Amino acid sequence: MLAGTAPAKTASLGMVMHAERAHIGVADASAGSTIFEGDRLSTEVGGVLRITIPAVTLQLGGESSVVLGHAGSEENTFAELAYGVSVFSAAPAGNIVVAANEALVRPAARAATIAHVQIVNRKELRIYAQRGALEFSYHGENATIREGTNYRAVLDPSEKEMAAAAAASGQTPNRPSRHPRTFILVAIPIAVALGIAIPLIMHASESPDRPGLSPPPPKKP
Repeated sequence: MLAGTAPAKTASLGMVMHAERAHIGVADASAGSTIFEGDRLSTEVGGVLRITIPAVTLQLGGESSVVLGHAGSEENTFAELAYGVSVFSAAPAGNIVVAANEALVRPAARAATIAHVQIVNRKELRIYAQRGALEFSYHGENATIREGTNYRAVLDPSEKEMAAAAAASGQTPNRPSRHPRTFILVAIPIAVALGIAIPLIMHASESPDRPGLSPPPPKKP
């Protein structure tokens, strides 16, 4: 690189569609702002930020932060949630992985998917598969979260936490294993997910880039 020259800017990842009390780095975010790889997006109390990426919509709730990049190739979006809650909506062609506390959440198949991911604390996540199934993985262990289900994901659970989860599900607690589980999933009511997450701000139209929504009825003459 020649002295005095600035490094070339990376290709854009997407664009801000809606922003309230939101930031890109230290700058205020606004509709039309371009998102680049490595950008840190954040919101204040009561804020909301919605961005569009090819075949994916990602939204942050209040007091949330995420860093965006690519995973493996430019076709795979990688969103590392630092804190707070995010909702993503992916078309069948959309590829997105959300990382939270070293756990990974991604669509389980190439199908329209809407998912809510919330960091409660360093050991607990809330995962809601609103539409489509999800693949959840943590430190080499995997599980499928079925469509329409909502779970607490407890990371690196203690024997006490595993026994409590087994009792809550009506199972007999297993004896301690030489290879303890890296996480447990505990089903919780859907109403909890709807209470802590945020609604996607979308127009009522169905297209490959807007999965899961019905087209508006035709206007009457």
